[in-house]
Amino acid sequence: MAKDFARGFYDSPEWRKTREAYLSSVNYICEDCGGAACIVHHIEHITAANVDNPEITLNWDNLKAVCEKCHAEEHAKDKKAFKGTAARLNGIAFDEEGNAVASPNVFLICGSPGSGKTTYVQEHKGPRDLVIDMDYICAALQGEAGDIRTDHRPIIAVAAEVRGLLYEIIQQRRGQWERAFVISGAADALEMRALANELGAQLVLLEMPLAECVKRIRDDPQRARNRKRFVKLAAEWHEKYKQSCERVFIPPPTKSGYLFDTISGRPFSLPSTGSHRREGSKQNGSEAICFDVAGR
Repeated sequence: MAKDFARGFYDSPEWRKTREAYLSSVNYICEDCGGAACIVHHIEHITAANVDNPEITLNWDNLKAVCEKCHAEEHAKDKKAFKGTAARLNGIAFDEEGNAVASPNVFLICGSPGSGKTTYVQEHKGPRDLVIDMDYICAALQGEAGDIRTDHRPIIAVAAEVRGLLYEIIQQRRGQWERAFVISGAADALEMRALANELGAQLVLLEMPLAECVKRIRDDPQRARNRKRFVKLAAEWHEKYKQSCERVFIPPPTKSGYLFDTISGRPFSLPSTGSHRREGSKQNGSEAICFDVAGR
């Protein structure tokens, strides 16, 4: 995807004519692998400083015809598989041998209060990753530390608007983040699926019995001031989730798991191998069931 400063150049008649002429000159053959070329790559990358310099942008000595795979690998060499560049829209990365592999980069983390959503994210996130958590957004708006769980109801409407803007950034993969972890309190099974599809995310549903969630809430000093409210929210989450599964005939997650048909919305069974996987969390003892609900 063209960066903002280069969009005018890539839309210009001069570039389009140069691109077509160069591809034709090499008979639309990838200069790296001999496959079908569809992209003209700039060997010296276009930057804001040189975008108006035709010796860089239109000079055939600075061009190379490549296929999509080789073009992606060119940028992977320069940026170590896209680290530090714009976030990946299509969830593609490269393995140690340079092969393109599926690599989801947005994860929707769902579960009851006390199920370990924040702990799961802390265990899996990296230094280049985004974390979207309503608790952290509210805490920032109220000038509090993110680990203090207070009553955020007075500013929840404003926080929801901020979260909506962050969702737009994730949808469009704007910025230079590598992965995004979105923590959601959604309890309705269809609501989870809809949000995962909206964000192009992999759904991670944390399994934790209500009794264990309540125990964790009572043992958590960060929830001391609002312990009763969190216990109530956990009970409401489990009841709502149970009812939503019954209403749409979605069985609770099992060892075989389930996926949604992204067209009909109906669940279908999934073998224990494949795109479903079960992950154990060493710190909190909970298990995460992952579903690829983005249709990719």
